[in-house]
Amino acid sequence: MVPPATSYSRKFTTKEGLTIYVKQAKHVSYGATRPLANVTYAPVHYTGNAHDSAAGNANYFATSNTRQAGAQFFIDPNGIVFRSIQINQTAYAVGGFFTKKNGAGRYYKRCMNSNSVSIELCSYTMGYPTDAQMKSLALLLQYLKRKCPNLKTVLRHWDANGKDCPDPMVGAKNQKWKKLKKDMKARGVKGLKYA
Repeated sequence: MVPPATSYSRKFTTKEGLTIYVKQAKHVSYGATRPLANVTYAPVHYTGNAHDSAAGNANYFATSNTRQAGAQFFIDPNGIVFRSIQINQTAYAVGGFFTKKNGAGRYYKRCMNSNSVSIELCSYTMGYPTDAQMKSLALLLQYLKRKCPNLKTVLRHWDANGKDCPDPMVGAKNQKWKKLKKDMKARGVKGLKYA
């Protein structure tokens, strides 16, 4: 499935074979630029919506968002990937503090907006993400590892500051998160560790 040409400003295909559609967010969604060598974390989030798309989220952040919130990438159930914020720009994605109870927030003050690239899973509120989402996530992580030489750790928003995000995967012994880690390794993602 290909998004309509009117939903993005351009697209490109990575060396890994992933097509990324681009629709830049409004400036309120992100802050300063930083060297790609500063990126050491890739937090995984979820949009919390049952029927949304990568294109729809990118459009919202490009046209309607009015608060300091955003993410670099959105992946929908069909595996479509939109880049909303450039990877050398600091997205407002993991700021604030929620809790350190039950193992949450272990990376608080280590994984920050300034050293991370955030990835949102769309239309995912229960169960496990689709195979197409996981395929695109694996290709995206490989692309980010190539572009950001010091990227080392994939984690949940929950690990970064204790927010219940992605909600189906929170918890110290969450089986879905364990499955995602195995899934990424099985799909050829190398050189990364997982919280």
